[in-house]
Amino acid sequence: MKRIDDLDRRTLAKLGREYMLGAQLNSRAGYAGLQMNHGPEYYKDVAIDNWMAASPIYTERMQRAMGFAGGSDVPTIFKGLQLEVGFSHQYFDTHFEVASAEEGFFWLKSCGPLLEVEPRGEEAVRVMCHDIEDPTFDATAVATNPRARVRPVHRPPRASVDRAPHCKWRVFIDHEAEALTETPLTYRLRETRLAQVPVTRSDARSNEGMDYYDGEVLEQLQLELFSRAALAHICKELAIQAHLLTHSMAMAIADRLGEDAALTNAEFQMQGSAWPISERLCRSLGLSGGGLDAIACVLSVHPWLCPEEYLACRIDRAEDESVLLAFDAGPAASEESPYGLYQLLASGRDAGLEALVRGIDPRAVVIPVEGQAMAWRITLEEGAELRDEPLSVQIAKGTLAYSTQFHDHIALLQG
Repeated sequence: MKRIDDLDRRTLAKLGREYMLGAQLNSRAGYAGLQMNHGPEYYKDVAIDNWMAASPIYTERMQRAMGFAGGSDVPTIFKGLQLEVGFSHQYFDTHFEVASAEEGFFWLKSCGPLLEVEPRGEEAVRVMCHDIEDPTFDATAVATNPRARVRPVHRPPRASVDRAPHCKWRVFIDHEAEALTETPLTYRLRETRLAQVPVTRSDARSNEGMDYYDGEVLEQLQLELFSRAALAHICKELAIQAHLLTHSMAMAIADRLGEDAALTNAEFQMQGSAWPISERLCRSLGLSGGGLDAIACVLSVHPWLCPEEYLACRIDRAEDESVLLAFDAGPAASEESPYGLYQLLASGRDAGLEALVRGIDPRAVVIPVEGQAMAWRITLEEGAELRDEPLSVQIAKGTLAYSTQFHDHIALLQG
């Protein structure tokens, strides 16, 4: 089985887009579980805390990873936005223009979440495009400059259904503005091992693609522009972004509804997203048809099990017609936060793992290894595919995000 560091540029670019979209599926499942179990009144505030807590942390991480840390200007902000799961490539058709070091614009020719929300009415659009985006956009900019501001030029609700671009935003540095500060939840999230885990990469510069994003801001960034080493690092950071958002959502729910509610929702979220992510990875990697070899391959690159620097999981294709999944004593094993995949599995909440493998092959059965902690054997059982898909999976698979089809930029691989 190939891990992230072993993959070629084209595959890594595909994987990066899938990781970005996977974070959107995480959100859909998580927010749906919250509203079904506790009512819609918690959605807005939890969503705001969720993104405000995680985005400054993962933005700083990506800045360091891709060689544009240290700036306090609009170009630095834009590069961070182009490499974060909140602007999943192609699900969001986002473009950027730098007017100066202190001003710029971005616009969405098409916004996947808007197309999903508009059928629910104007109020739902305002909650997403006004109530949630106003504070969370500024929170992302805080990672670069506490006096950066993101303000709409225009945004939904749309006056007509064919208005394009869907929205346009001005980003600027306001030297007279009060400096924004991080939320208390951000400080708590920074204390996790997840937020601090180092991801290693080769520093050698390549003749094929950009090793770092240390040049000018591109109007629309395509992942195929990066080198293999850079893409491997980007994919690992994107996986960390999704994990951070999962943690911060659970923390925001726990603050309001208690730990049991947070853990229940975290398991629902992982179950709902893991299955469709697995299905999409199978299609993207040409592994349709299932089977144990496909299970081993997808497990080795599934964002819920990456990066290996954090989760330290082993995937072995055994000779007895099974796949062994086991976790070693990596940083995740000593995480104090109870909301990550490792902690959920350790506490017996394994619905996410079962959904992950069933999304690769619906015949898959997950069996704990007797006498060995944090180890499972995956086999195929005829007739198991007749089991119904869980509600969380049905919700995620009913979204526009799940049905989004990506396009490769193969010509850019020659650069």
